Amino acid sequence: MPNQVSKVNDLKHFFLHLIESGKLSHAYLFLGEDPREIHNLIAAISSRILREKTGDDVFENANLIEVKIPEGKKTLSVDQMRTVRDIFAEKSEHPQIAVIDDADKMTDSAANSILKFIEEPYDRQYIFLQARNRNRVLPTILSRVQLINIPKQKKSEISEQLVDKGIQEDEAIFISRISKSISQADDLLLDGFAINLKRSITEWLDEIFNRQEKSFAFVQSDLLNFVDTNEHQNIFNLALSSELSMRLEKAPNSVLADILDRWLVIYQRSRFTVSWQTMLESFTLEALRMVNGTEKFSNK
Repeated sequence: MPNQVSKVNDLKHFFLHLIESGKLSHAYLFLGEDPREIHNLIAAISSRILREKTGDDVFENANLIEVKIPEGKKTLSVDQMRTVRDIFAEKSEHPQIAVIDDADKMTDSAANSILKFIEEPYDRQYIFLQARNRNRVLPTILSRVQLINIPKQKKSEISEQLVDKGIQEDEAIFISRISKSISQADDLLLDGFAINLKRSITEWLDEIFNRQEKSFAFVQSDLLNFVDTNEHQNIFNLALSSELSMRLEKAPNSVLADILDRWLVIYQRSRFTVSWQTMLESFTLEALRMVNGTEKFSNK
């Protein structure tokens, strides 16, 4: 079975063939879990359309506009879409490309403002939208674009590719469980983030299971460094859940199972209502009580 890299390369060659044969449609929505993977695919397609030289950053080309969610915001605004619409309102002698990231996070008014542009573009005007959740894209957008699904990468594929790159097997399995693709796994390996996260969680859990009270102080001294952003918080949850699950697979016992259940309950109940320091310290205390046999699991 072909791995994810070959699948994406097949898509790339498919689009390059469409371009050379003059059969490329004007609007595509790329659906997938990994924005970086989609971004790289769109870059390859756009480079061929704009005849960029190999190695040049196509997103710096004056005939390409990329729209992203502004820092501190959660959605793409109608003003951003109107800017795209206005730029593409006049015909150009050169191909023009609009790349819209997080299309599933457009407001309804933003999406509606570009419907006519998507439906009736000038020749050699292209729009590439990227999203994770098809259900959050307006039906009026979906009906006007070609859908391209980027297949989800198997965890086994990710871990195998990491091992091929020289990562130890246990670390490769851990990283594959907190990654959605090999490209995200590579990102998590930058600056040692994933490896340091695994080692810190391992040390913290070892202290808990050895009934060490310093495991409580470990939250502030070490763990908070890994939950500084929303993305890192989501990764930490996956990392802790995965580490506990891996231990449970190796040595099944009721206390470990209860501790995993307790974390999942605390995470779902508290992640939006209390600070991460409070949440992790609360979990540490409850896990210590469970290990000491002074508290049984309750989901209340």
